[in-house]
Amino acid sequence: MQSLNFFQSRESVSRHPTWNSYPLVIADQQQHIDMSMQLLQTIQPGDAPVLYWSIAKPEGLVLGFSQKLDVLNAESLAQQRFPLYHRRAGGTAVHVGPHLLCLDVILPAEHPLILADVVESYRWFGEAWVATLQRLGIETRLVLPEEAHERRTLLKQPEIRSYELLLNRACYGSLSSYEVAVGKRKVVGIDMLRRRVGSLLQAGIVLHWDTSVLAQLLGHTTEEQQLLQTGLLERAIGLDTIAGRSVDAGEVIAAFEQVITTSDNNMPQQEV
Repeated sequence: MQSLNFFQSRESVSRHPTWNSYPLVIADQQQHIDMSMQLLQTIQPGDAPVLYWSIAKPEGLVLGFSQKLDVLNAESLAQQRFPLYHRRAGGTAVHVGPHLLCLDVILPAEHPLILADVVESYRWFGEAWVATLQRLGIETRLVLPEEAHERRTLLKQPEIRSYELLLNRACYGSLSSYEVAVGKRKVVGIDMLRRRVGSLLQAGIVLHWDTSVLAQLLGHTTEEQQLLQTGLLERAIGLDTIAGRSVDAGEVIAAFEQVITTSDNNMPQQEV
């Protein structure tokens, strides 16, 4: 297991004129949460943005910042002794572990990728992921804001509201603007945290999709658990299923970094 301390020597960081990339870190999810916040709090104007790649070990469940504990099946959580975490960004529950590759991108204040329009600040990130997966022979698409808005309106339809609320307990049960999908199924989920010192964008790339753990932890009844297990299979998909093979995290990392380091000239400019 690889562990990285931010205050140790940065000789292991891969440097590019416009990006600094840390090697993949496999560690407890709390270390990843602390590390990303540390990187955000210490970045300075004019610094190159940072890429921090991570996989959680052991597996755990990460709740969104405002998500309440009553969303959980406390009995299942206790029985499975499943580690529980809270992230600083919004959104809903994410099952982390070897099946999910995560990337934190830390942008310093006044970086051209931090746009005045918060939603549009996600666009480059989603586009980079579509291009990344295309390099791996995996065809995906960008979820446009209009589609994401239409999906949210499902929560207002009385006949399906309870079902949508149930699936929305999990991050991969819904679609947001500029996330990446295959058909209607999410493969890359994204969120963002903004501070005066900069911006933190986070992506979770599904290497393998298994809904059994989420169903047990988020379903309060047997019926809810069954609905979650089948419903979430229709809402997300793993790279292994799309590609018909196991996709290694290293492949994904290399492809993403190739995409962003060769497309810097096409990055959006900050609105004045």
